[in-house]
Amino acid sequence: MEILLALLIEWLAVNTEITIESPPTVVITEEAELYQRYDRPVHALYDDKSNTIYIADTVNLKTHQGASVLLHELVHHHQQESGAMEKFACIRASEELAYNIQRQYLEGNKVELLPELDPFNVYMRSMCGM
Repeated sequence: MEILLALLIEWLAVNTEITIESPPTVVITEEAELYQRYDRPVHALYDDKSNTIYIADTVNLKTHQGASVLLHELVHHHQQESGAMEKFACIRASEELAYNIQRQYLEGNKVELLPELDPFNVYMRSMCGM
């Protein structure tokens, strides 16, 4: 896990303006537990209070698609650590950047995009007031 985390942090630094000085903790957990925490099905989430990324045990981190889920949450970690989260109208607005970087990573690796990266879906998940 540490190697993957380091590779994704390096990818962010090279391909975006995002730098991560202090990586979060990453915990693999049961998908059902994530559902209870977030009250809807999710593959992963970033908890800013504990500085932890929780990844569902159903996510295959050995694939680019699975790694992109972790990358998405690293963007949220950066947003929180850098103070960028305060600039969003609502927390959901932070999703657009995370999804766009996830898309960039998958396209750069010539990997099939995940269904949640559909532009309409990203728009809906990034809207405030939902």
